[in-house]
Amino acid sequence: MINDTDPYSEYLSALRQGQKYYRTCVAKGTYPYPRVLSEMTGENSASGQIKLGTLEIPMERIVGTLAEGRKAAFAGNFMPLLPVNSEFASKWISLCSAHLSPKGIVEPITCIEYMGCFYVQEGHKRVSVLRYFGAPTVRARVYRLLPRWSEEPEVRAYAEFLQFFRLTRMYQVLYTKPGRYQRLLKALGASEDQIWTDEQRSVFLAFFWKMQALCRDEITQWAPATFSDLLLVYLEAYPYGEAEQDRDELHRRLTALLPDARMLAEREAPEVSTEPQIQEKSILGHWLEELTHSMLKIAFIYASDPVRSIWSRSHDLGREYLESALSDRVSIRTYRAGTDADEAFAQAVGDGAQMIFATAPTLLGAARRAAAAHPQVRVLVCSLSVPYTGIRTYYSRIHEAKFIIGALAGSVWRGGDISYVARYPILGVPAAVNAFALGLRMTAPDARVRLVWSSVEGEVQALLNDRNVRIISGYETSAVENPDDFSGWSTVILQNDGRFLPLASACWNWGKMYEQLVLSVTDGGWDAANRSAGNAFGYWWGMDSGVIDVQLSEQLPPGTAQLGRILKQGLSSGETDPFAAVLRDQRGNVRAPKGECFEPEELMRMDWLLENVDGRIPAVSELMSVSRETARLLTLHPEEGAAEE
Repeated sequence: MINDTDPYSEYLSALRQGQKYYRTCVAKGTYPYPRVLSEMTGENSASGQIKLGTLEIPMERIVGTLAEGRKAAFAGNFMPLLPVNSEFASKWISLCSAHLSPKGIVEPITCIEYMGCFYVQEGHKRVSVLRYFGAPTVRARVYRLLPRWSEEPEVRAYAEFLQFFRLTRMYQVLYTKPGRYQRLLKALGASEDQIWTDEQRSVFLAFFWKMQALCRDEITQWAPATFSDLLLVYLEAYPYGEAEQDRDELHRRLTALLPDARMLAEREAPEVSTEPQIQEKSILGHWLEELTHSMLKIAFIYASDPVRSIWSRSHDLGREYLESALSDRVSIRTYRAGTDADEAFAQAVGDGAQMIFATAPTLLGAARRAAAAHPQVRVLVCSLSVPYTGIRTYYSRIHEAKFIIGALAGSVWRGGDISYVARYPILGVPAAVNAFALGLRMTAPDARVRLVWSSVEGEVQALLNDRNVRIISGYETSAVENPDDFSGWSTVILQNDGRFLPLASACWNWGKMYEQLVLSVTDGGWDAANRSAGNAFGYWWGMDSGVIDVQLSEQLPPGTAQLGRILKQGLSSGETDPFAAVLRDQRGNVRAPKGECFEPEELMRMDWLLENVDGRIPAVSELMSVSRETARLLTLHPEEGAAEE
C-alpha cells in the first residue's frame, strides 16, 4: 500500500496549528510555549529522583520541556513554530517520513515526570510529530522527580497517586485533590493494596479510551473538569464492567454527568435552602390550575421495611401526613428498594411518577441513574448536601433539637456519665454531637459528653454494662406514640433502681417537609428555588419549618419543661443559635470566636469535636461491615483518617 501523505505539507499544517495556538495564547495573555520544568521547581521544591524505566505514557500528560532553550521552537501544544526552511523543519519532516514508513518511530523519548505530568528531556520533535498525528501514547524512558512533602492538597493528592501508580502502573488518571484515587478504586471494585495484572490494566485502559473518545469534545468545554473527574462521577453512578454496548446511551449518560464532573473539579458547595419558600400564585395562576388540574403522581422509595426500620417508619408517617394534607392534589405509590434499587426506580417511573422521594442516603446511586435517564422526573434523596446536580437532597437541622436535649440533660444531671450514642461518622453528625455538648455546657458547665458509636463493634454494649452511666441520648425518632414506653424515647435517665425515666426525644416530622416540597411544585416555587442553573441543590430545614421538634416527657420537672419550651421558641424564631459562642475543640484550638456564625456547608462538614466531648470520630475502616456503605457515601474523611483525639 502506497502512502500518499506529503511530509512537507504535513509540516506546513503543523506549523499553522502551532502559530494559531501561539496567537490565541498571546491574545488571552496566557503562556504560549511548553512549560519549563526548571522554572517551575525551585531549589526547595523537589526531594529526589527515581528511575522508572521505559513506559507507555499518555501524550496529553506531556506538558513541557526540561530545558529553557528548547521552548521557543514549539507552541504550548508542541506544534512547531520555526519556518519551513529551517534545519529544525527538515529534521521534523524526516521524522514525519519515518513515522509514515512501515517501521514507524521506535526510539523512546526521555522525560522527567513531576506531579503526574511529563517534561521532555530528549525527543521533542518525536513528541511533536506523534501528537500531530493523534497518537494517544508514546514510549518513554521516565525519571520521576519527587516533590517535597507539604500539606498542600496537590501534594497530598500526588502522594495518593504514587500508591495508585504502584498498584496499576498507569498515568492516564490524574487528580489534584485528595481522596479521589481511593474513591476510584472503590468504584472499580478494586483492592487498595492489590497490584493489578496486565489483563486488569488492559481491560481498564480499553474502557478508559472508549469512554474518553465518546465525550472528548464536550469535556473541553467544561474547564477545569477533566475526563478523570467525569470518569469518577460516572463510575460512582454506574457499575464498572456493565454490559452496555449502546454508544449513544453511554454518551447520553456521560454528558448528563458533566455538571457533576465540574463540581467535583471545582469543589463548589451545593446551594442550600434553609427554610421553606412558598411561591404565591397569582389570580391567573389559580384560574389556570382549575382549568388544567391534575393529580401530581408521587413515588416513595424505601431502602428498608417501614415496619422494621424506625428510619423508614418515620418517612412512611410523613407520606401518610402528605396524603392526608394534599389528598386532592397528589396520587402516591410506595416501593421497596430491596436488593435492586434501580428496579424500584424504573418501576416508579414506569408507573408514571412525576416526583420521587428516595428516603435513604443508600439510594443515592440509583437515584442519580434514574435522574440521568429521566430528567423530566423530579428526584429527591433524603441525605445531607452532596455535589450531584441531577437530583435534589433534603434533610433536617437535627442539631437544633440535640442542642435543646443537651440543655435538658444538663438541667437534671446529678452526677455520673452523660452518654451520646451516634450512629455513623458522616456529614452532620459531629454538628449534632457538638450541639448537644453546647446545650449541656449551658446548664451543667462541669459535665462532659461520653461519645460512643453504634457502628463500632462493642461500644454500645460496653456503655450498657457501665454502672456509672446516668443519662443516655440516642437516635432521633418519629413522635413517641406511647409516652409510657421508655424505649420510644431518644433520651432517658437511668434511675438508681435500674428503671429508665423518659427525658425527651428529638423527633422528625417529615410530613411537613414533604408537604412544602410538593407545594413548591404545584405552586411554582420549584424552578425558582435553585437560583444557580447547573448547581447542586439541597433543602436543610430546621425547627422553624416544623420538620423537627423536641417532644418533652410529662415526667420532667416544671422548670426543665419550661426551659425546653423557651429554647424551642428561640430556635424556631431564629433568635437562638447553638453555635453562637466561643468554641474550642478537643485540642484547645479556637474554632469560632464568639458571635461568629457558621455557614450551612461548614456545619454539615464539621469534622471536629468540642472540648467537653470525650471520644473521637472513627474512620470508615473501623466500622462494622454493615455500616460502611452508608458511612462511605457521606464520609467526613475521604482519606480514611480519623479525626483528632
